[in-house]
Amino acid sequence: MTTTLISFIMVLGILIFIHELGHFAVAKLGGVGVEKFSLGFGPRLAGVKTKETDYMISLLPLGGYVKMVGGDFGEEFVNEADKAKSFIHKPIYIRVLIVAAGPFMNLMLALLLLPLIFMIGVPVPVFLDKP
Repeated sequence: MTTTLISFIMVLGILIFIHELGHFAVAKLGGVGVEKFSLGFGPRLAGVKTKETDYMISLLPLGGYVKMVGGDFGEEFVNEADKAKSFIHKPIYIRVLIVAAGPFMNLMLALLLLPLIFMIGVPVPVFLDKP
């Protein structure tokens, strides 16, 4: 039971990381500022703060998020530099690419792992080989 739960959390963590990494990478490439990259929700457990982004692991490992500059539609900007890095002030095609990048990365992970799993193989019990 414990091994199954730990395995579930580890696999879920990998899926979440790849998904959020897609959003993060395309946001950075699109010139959007990223304030937080979190694996998990709730209170921060550990992390590293760089000049612009706070990379963190949070308490509840059932999701994750990328908080971008200007991600809230009611957000006010102090200076023009923040406004230039804002998600809502980017062209629609960049916003669409950022939003679609998470699911796309999960699809790419599946397309990468599926052939690998078929090459490695899965053990089949002997009784299934008999008619």
